[in-house]
Amino acid sequence: MDHRKQVVRGAMLAVAAGACLGLPTSGLGAVAAVEDDRIINVAPEGVEDRVKLIKGTGAKVSMIDIFWSAVAPTKPRNAARHTDPAYNWALIDAMAIEMKRRKITPIVSVYSTPTWANGNRKAPCLNNISPCARSQYNPYAPLKPADFGRFMRAAATRYNGKQFVTYEGKRTRLPKLSHWEIWNEPNLKSFFRKRNNRSSLATYGAMVRAAYPQIKRANRRAIVIAGATGPRSTTGKGNIGARAWMNGLMRQRKTRFDAYSQHIYPAAAPNRRTKAFPSWSSLPEIFRSVDRKKKGMPVYITEASYTTAKTPFRNVSVTLRQQRAYMRQIFRLPTVRSSRVPVIMWFNLQDNMFWPGGLYRENLRKKPSYAAFRSLARKPLTRSQRAQLIR
Repeated sequence: MDHRKQVVRGAMLAVAAGACLGLPTSGLGAVAAVEDDRIINVAPEGVEDRVKLIKGTGAKVSMIDIFWSAVAPTKPRNAARHTDPAYNWALIDAMAIEMKRRKITPIVSVYSTPTWANGNRKAPCLNNISPCARSQYNPYAPLKPADFGRFMRAAATRYNGKQFVTYEGKRTRLPKLSHWEIWNEPNLKSFFRKRNNRSSLATYGAMVRAAYPQIKRANRRAIVIAGATGPRSTTGKGNIGARAWMNGLMRQRKTRFDAYSQHIYPAAAPNRRTKAFPSWSSLPEIFRSVDRKKKGMPVYITEASYTTAKTPFRNVSVTLRQQRAYMRQIFRLPTVRSSRVPVIMWFNLQDNMFWPGGLYRENLRKKPSYAAFRSLARKPLTRSQRAQLIR
């Protein structure tokens, strides 16, 4: 069969499959995005080089992590005002400006509690030796969700497209950031825990309720994304399984949000059905669950990848060729080609010793998946994709 006919026939089958699942198929296809987890650790003057690497992949969407603990290491006197002198926005300003210059839309994930807000609980040690090597993010939940809400008001106000700063010696308008994700993998105690060292859905819901109206006051068109759910199938040892977390959040009637987000890191190929949750075959179940909150609510996949080496954090891996092939399979899935999934964020841009899921190796040599990602990311945005992402 002629190659072009194969492509057309495959697209028609994907649309038909999506229709059978009851999925809207206008504006087909999630946008291919990529996160650079190293950018949060560079000085503001080093941001431009990292953003150039992101842009080189063709990505039109990326991630900005805001560590609350880094921006507000001491308690502000007026926490809802972004100009309070306790705040240090320099690194976030640089990321937002440099991404805007290169027409990259950021999704903003906010997490890591400052000690003044969590009862002076320091980040846990990552080792059992002295001196203690502490995590760079603090998972202990704030004692008062309102403190988090006021910080979100400050952040959303600073990046509502109406504020100016001096950047590189020039008066510069700060970009409008309209996608705000509440925390990172809060169902896992490594990222979110109460003083009893257990994750808490009730506490997380209270934080979303505190943040939602504050973000909307600063930017009424903002999309507030809740869930940010880590890829764990079962509940235990202080963690909450992804399915239980998702369903529990949907039952919180007073907890408002505009979209749900899930992280997906299955061991199986994307086109294989598996009982593991979450997986790519779990997307229809996720759609049904979030429909209980709001029919047709978007589901952002804000982390996904296949790692090409085993690490202490992941005991499975794929070959370089499999990583490339699986990436292509993901974006051919009918559920992904539906309008329910606006974005799939590949994690990460560059391998590190803990998570070798990147498009680049640690030495910045490109993997085979780099070219596959670039061909996906460089596709022009459809009208519906632009409406979802450019606000």
